[in-house]
Amino acid sequence: MTALFYDVVGSTALLQQLDPEVFGVVLRTLHNEASALISSYGGHLERAQGDGGCAYFGVPEAREDAAECAVAAAIEVVERCQRLAQQFGVSLKVRVGVATSLVVIADGSTADFPSYTEVIGIAPALAARIQSEAAPNTVAVAEATYRLTTGVFEFEEIGVRELKGFVEPVRLWRPVARRPQSDRFTAYRRVSTPFVGRDDELELCRRRWARAINGNGQLIFLHGDAGMGKSRLVAEFRRDLAGRGVDCLVFQCQPRGNTEPLHPFLRPIRQAAAEATGESEPDRDAVIRFLRSLGSEVSELHAEIVAFLLVDKPQELSSEAWQVDLSDQEIRRRAVEATLAVLTSYSATRPVLIVIEDVHWADTLTKALIAGLAEWIESRPVLAIATSRLATDSDCLGDPNVLDIALPRLTDQATSQLVGRIWETTPPDGLAAFVYEKSDGVPLFAEQLALLLKERAGPDVRDQAGWETLLREGRILNLQDLIAARLAGLGRLRRVAQIASVIGREFRLKLLVAVLEPEPLPVPLDEAIETLAQAGIVRRTSAGAAIRFRHVLIQEAAYDSLLKSERREIHRRIVRLVQSDSVPPLPDEAMAWHCEQAGEPLAAARHAIQAAEACGARSALHEADRLLDFAEKQLAGVGEGGEANDLLLRLLAVRGPVAAALHGRGGARARSIYEHGVWLCAERKNQDRAKWFPLYWGWWFTAPDFATQRVRSDILLRDLEGSADPEVRLQSLHCAWATNEDAGLHVHCLQCVEEGLKLYDEDRARFSRGRYGGHDAKVCALGERAFSLWFMGDNAGSSESIDAAKQWAEHINHLPSVLHALEFEIELERYRNDHAGVIAVADRIAELAQDVPGVVAKAALFRAWAHGMSGDAAAGLAEFEAGLARQREIATSEGMPIYAGMRAELFERAGRNDEALSILDGAIAASTGSGQVFWLAELLRQRALLRHARHEPEEAVASDLHRALEVATEQQASTLASRVRLDLERLGLRAQTGDA
Repeated sequence: MTALFYDVVGSTALLQQLDPEVFGVVLRTLHNEASALISSYGGHLERAQGDGGCAYFGVPEAREDAAECAVAAAIEVVERCQRLAQQFGVSLKVRVGVATSLVVIADGSTADFPSYTEVIGIAPALAARIQSEAAPNTVAVAEATYRLTTGVFEFEEIGVRELKGFVEPVRLWRPVARRPQSDRFTAYRRVSTPFVGRDDELELCRRRWARAINGNGQLIFLHGDAGMGKSRLVAEFRRDLAGRGVDCLVFQCQPRGNTEPLHPFLRPIRQAAAEATGESEPDRDAVIRFLRSLGSEVSELHAEIVAFLLVDKPQELSSEAWQVDLSDQEIRRRAVEATLAVLTSYSATRPVLIVIEDVHWADTLTKALIAGLAEWIESRPVLAIATSRLATDSDCLGDPNVLDIALPRLTDQATSQLVGRIWETTPPDGLAAFVYEKSDGVPLFAEQLALLLKERAGPDVRDQAGWETLLREGRILNLQDLIAARLAGLGRLRRVAQIASVIGREFRLKLLVAVLEPEPLPVPLDEAIETLAQAGIVRRTSAGAAIRFRHVLIQEAAYDSLLKSERREIHRRIVRLVQSDSVPPLPDEAMAWHCEQAGEPLAAARHAIQAAEACGARSALHEADRLLDFAEKQLAGVGEGGEANDLLLRLLAVRGPVAAALHGRGGARARSIYEHGVWLCAERKNQDRAKWFPLYWGWWFTAPDFATQRVRSDILLRDLEGSADPEVRLQSLHCAWATNEDAGLHVHCLQCVEEGLKLYDEDRARFSRGRYGGHDAKVCALGERAFSLWFMGDNAGSSESIDAAKQWAEHINHLPSVLHALEFEIELERYRNDHAGVIAVADRIAELAQDVPGVVAKAALFRAWAHGMSGDAAAGLAEFEAGLARQREIATSEGMPIYAGMRAELFERAGRNDEALSILDGAIAASTGSGQVFWLAELLRQRALLRHARHEPEEAVASDLHRALEVATEQQASTLASRVRLDLERLGLRAQTGDA
């Protein structure tokens, strides 16, 4: 970590010269500007107190350029201070100290000091001490920081200083200016890198291949730290299989790829389809024909699903029909299965090797695909190898066709063998031991170090002291420095690697040519690429259409060797080329990153939101969430107004369903998203509310209680009544009929249903079910109508309507809607006290709803009630209580008045009248308080009869019955009113004057 400490010179004297208020303004301005500047360089201001401040670079995550960023920030802090002095007309000066060291980060937070992070190490204390050694308005840096940044900045030596608290004197340096970029090393020699120390692992791969080609598919997890030789081992194994008629399919997970579902596979499939069809962008039908041509393994449905996954434009995803009736979980399962079918299609005629590299960067669907590989290829002639920096925790590790290989570091003997082969002639004595000690057995480090020493060490450098001097003069302290030095040795061709690194780990020549156009090359580009390949910097992919950096660390080193201003300019070139259609389009995920790095946050947010919409349509919810986090950060730095507001509303419209699916629809996260979105719409008076109807729907759907939901349904109905979009009007009525029925407003419910059914369109409905409640609006309307008709005394009409709901659900063949119709039916059978009818419907639901826990829990409650009321009361009650516990766990709160009434009946039948009465008291209070009163009359009637059975005073019984009759009459619920009148007559009680 690198620490930066700044302090105002002579602050006490300055305070005596200035008004305290002015002094405070000056200091606050300095701290604010220093904080913003430090943040822009990737650091953070840990604290600002009085006349000084302390900042950290390289925490909580280490960065190779932390020291460089800290020194650059320190220089600018001084420059800002000088400008502030002129602005305020005061003698304001500052000293800055910068130091680098290894530190330990610990959570030091307590009740008294929340959110406090403890940093243990020399850098903070050293930075604070050395700032006092700097001249006013200058920077002093410690030796370690100097060594790390002397290639970037020019320094003057301050000298050796004795510092309080430090035993040894400390040498200090003053940065003067940033160095102009130059190529210091031009040596280059063609080298073929040897393969050593991996014979045992290679033999394990060969044995598993022998099993695979006999139809017993194998999966190998190959893991080890960066630079440990995973890709090299795979390459050697592939070379082993060359010429045997084996299909080798290599798929590469990309950095930042965890926001794009199945990205390692879809890009190569898209490329293969383009090559097979001769079209740069084949349409959906052409892709399906290509996929079907791969063999019978790929069914028509598999081809349709993969073609759907390949769609780049989010707005086109809604035209797919296969996924609209499925849950997110089922969509993901089918997407994985279809991709697997394509990957293994060749195995029908010959053995296949599938390699999936860098799984540590995989998205969730790719991880799901890998988890299912072992079972999928079990009886196919396929060997799959998945490489990762991390050990796997897959459930399939214990399977007989799965092998886990952890790559160890090279031994001293293997390192010696590596150095000997690279050197070609006998290396100097002690060189192998030197390389082994410096590389710590990491093959890539050992290889790069041996190559560098071979290129740079003259005949006079043949001992450890000479090699140490060579590395020290080259400021080579770690693997990144080593690779950077190797890149510098390419001379002007390093520029090709640098620009390619901005494009990404993998790039295409057409895009590279376009980005390079403003910068002439000393040789033709093909020759430059060949030179880079011979140097071990890049390699062509197996298809030859794309070029890939040989290792991600090499790409990162090339990228980090650019000044930030240069990086930004190259990113801008890429963005402009894509926007002008001068080059083929890039995925939205990649464009979001390029736009961010190019300093175009609005464009970055727009691409990220589009990518999130595509992920949401594919049910890749975690990927969508990450992309939306990225977009939100981009918009946060832009401010309000214009396009930013539209993008924020679009972001919230996507984020709401994602948050509801990931965290629960009743959770605070989803609720706050929708509330924020509706508030923004309300703030914009001329905003077309229909355009953002999904926000309004979610706002209604996630209401914290029924009373709030009812108010919101009225607002939706009022604000969207005049919408030109019939689907928007229908869905606002959808909210209203459900809410009105629960409120006992049966006449209004029926009116909303009739208006909604006139607007219903079967084709539109196919794409609205998933967006609005997960079920068909017509099924819901017919079910709610069945309820209200029953309450209003039309039992025949109610039966006809519930039958129509079930028939329509079957007609559209939509399982969630079939279950929704059955939920209506089971509740209606309970209204009628038809125990056998309830059990029959519950059994039917159990057959269909195995993967829908909310519906299963609800049906279990009704079945338990029916069993208890018609048979063993104690057993029924126990079953009901267990079901109620499950229901509460999954937070399906609908129908609570009904559940409370059933529960009280079971307690009463079990002879536990006191508990039954307590349940009814609570249910009546809750129903009255919330406004969810459709069952209130029945709860009051139930309590009156229980009080009568307990021999309570006649006045209490009569009061409940009279109130029940009043509620039923007000709701025009004649069925419930008739039940109350019968009880009044049976108990010899008179109806009060005014009761209908």
